[in-house]
Amino acid sequence: MSTGYSQTPHIVALARRLEEDIRQRGLKPGDAYLDLKKSARMLGVSSSTANRALQLLTQRGALTRVQRLGTFVSAPPAATGPRALRRVFMIMHRGYLQQEGRLADGLLVGIQSQLPGAEVQFNFLPATDPAPFVHRLLGEILRAKEPAGIVITKAPYVVQRLVKDSGLPAVVHGSLYPSLSGLAWVEQDNPGIARLIARFIRTHAVRQVCVLARETMFPGDNEVLAELGRLLGAAGFSAADFSVRHLPDDPRAIAAEIDAQIARHPTDLCLVCRSDAKAEAAHQHLGTLKLRGRRRPRLIASGVLQHTPGSAPYPCIYPTLPPEEIGAAIGRLLALQVSHPKRPPGSMVEPVALSAG
Repeated sequence: MSTGYSQTPHIVALARRLEEDIRQRGLKPGDAYLDLKKSARMLGVSSSTANRALQLLTQRGALTRVQRLGTFVSAPPAATGPRALRRVFMIMHRGYLQQEGRLADGLLVGIQSQLPGAEVQFNFLPATDPAPFVHRLLGEILRAKEPAGIVITKAPYVVQRLVKDSGLPAVVHGSLYPSLSGLAWVEQDNPGIARLIARFIRTHAVRQVCVLARETMFPGDNEVLAELGRLLGAAGFSAADFSVRHLPDDPRAIAAEIDAQIARHPTDLCLVCRSDAKAEAAHQHLGTLKLRGRRRPRLIASGVLQHTPGSAPYPCIYPTLPPEEIGAAIGRLLALQVSHPKRPPGSMVEPVALSAG
C-alpha cells in the first residue's frame, strides 16, 4: 500500500531536467525562463510538482523568481559564490531535547560555528504518521526565499525519504535507512561499538548477554546488534546465550525485565543498555538487589550521550568528539552541499571509546 511520499516524480530529477533544458537552450544569466504552466507541461507533471522543482532551483541559486515579472536564469554558483544558508531546520522526535539535551545544545553551537548567519529551528515529529507534517514543512521551506538546510535525527524511514526527495541540503545525524544513500550523514562508529561491547564481555567472562534495546529501532541499532551477534557467535556463544529486549525508558519495565533475566540466568549475566535512561534505571535497580560476585550482572551502556567520559558509575561507550565538533561537521556538510551541489554527499564517522565506570 502506498504511503503517498513516492507517488510524485523525484523532485531532484525534475530540477536536473530543468537545468539540462537551460543548458541545451544556451540561456544566460538574466534570460527569462519558463513560467510555471510551461514548466509543468514540459516536465509532464502537475503545477504543484513543477513549482517545487522550480523552488528547488531557486534555493540553489540557479533561478531567480520575481513576483509579477517571472522566472529568470541566475549566474551559476561557481560565478557568484555559494549562497549562505539562512535557516537550518532540525527534524526530530518529541523526546529529543529531554533525552539528549546536552548533545542538542552542543550541536547548535557547532552548526552555527560553520553557518554563523543561520537561524536554527527545532521541528518535532508527531507521535504517529509524520508524513503529512514533513510534507507541509518541506513545502514551507521550498516556498521561502531564504536558502535553508535540514538536519534529521532519530526519525523514521518516511522522514528520511521525504527529505531526500526534496533535494534540499540535508544531513542525517545517525545512520541511513536502506536505499537512501543520497543523503549526507554523521554517525557513531557502530561496528566499533559492537567490538567494544564484545571485548568487555570477553574480559569479564560472562556467558549470557541481554541487550536492553530501544522501543523503536533505528538503522544504527540494527548495525550494532548484527555485528555484536556475529562477534559473539565467533567467540562460541550460541543463540540461546544472546537475547534482545525492546523496552520503553520506564524504570518499572526495565526492573521487571532485569528480574526475569536474573531468574533465567542467575550467574554470569551481562546487561547491555542502549540508552542513558535504561542504563540509569538498570544501575539503580541492581543497587537494590544487593547481589555479589558472579550473581551480580555486569552492566555496560552504549548509545550514551548525557555523561562526560568517566562520570557514570558504570562502563559507558561514548563518542570521543564533543558535541560542538559533531555540530561543526554537520554544518560543514550542509555548506558543502550549497557550494558544490553536484558533489556526492559527504559523511563522518564519530570515533567511540569505553570508559571504565
